[in-house]
Amino acid sequence: MKNKKVIGIVGIILVILIIGAVVLGQNNFKKKEKKTEEPYMEAVYLKDEQGNSIFVQTDTEMVFFGTIPQELYDEKEKKITEEDLHSGDVVKIWGNGAIAQSYPAQYPGITKIQRQEKENREYIEKYGHYLEEFIVVPDENEPPYLDISYKQPDALVTAAADTVTDIPVLKLPELVEFSVDGDTQAELLFSMQPESIETVRWEAEKKMEASDTSPVPEGESVSSEKNEEGNWVITMQPGYIYEIKAIWEDKEMEYGFSVTPVKTAE
Repeated sequence: MKNKKVIGIVGIILVILIIGAVVLGQNNFKKKEKKTEEPYMEAVYLKDEQGNSIFVQTDTEMVFFGTIPQELYDEKEKKITEEDLHSGDVVKIWGNGAIAQSYPAQYPGITKIQRQEKENREYIEKYGHYLEEFIVVPDENEPPYLDISYKQPDALVTAAADTVTDIPVLKLPELVEFSVDGDTQAELLFSMQPESIETVRWEAEKKMEASDTSPVPEGESVSSEKNEEGNWVITMQPGYIYEIKAIWEDKEMEYGFSVTPVKTAE
């Protein structure tokens, strides 16, 4: 009888150990299945009465302009629109990490934003002054300017194009140069968005002297379209000089730049 009792107790212990091992294995499996969250930054969103906005990273206090993506969610992961964001909202930001090191910085590669907290008054009081410092309301009496923004393997470049006034772009003595590695998409950032644009290019070899009285040769038309942010976009190619005519209801402006290949180290 004693042997039977011992065998029975041993059997019960073995069953308990087997069940425990199975449960532990399931828990470990679940832990392995748990997905790690993609890297993100936390920032406070600030917006003025005209709808102009800027971000401030909460841990580093980096100030930056950023695009608002289609993937925009509230605290409960419900999709919202840009109009639902308010000054002082604390948000998580995901993106490609390509931030232009200008001042303020620029982050056009934002892919997703999720709000964590609404209208944090402490952040508004602490960082609200950046709206006045960095958001410039365009002066209608000043001619609009044009910045060209494009990506390179190790950087996001944003620089001003030359304003063309009294002389054709091909005859300008000096012309700003943008160095690119092959065909490159360029975003046209006007200080005042035009109703339409016309883009023409010439081979760099056709550049003329300012004193040349011969007519400017006909250029090649370049197609353009608007991106999700409402900015005009063109494709630049090295070896060409570009002229962009911006058209508003009451005026027209012309801008120019040349595109050269990236120089490689010998």
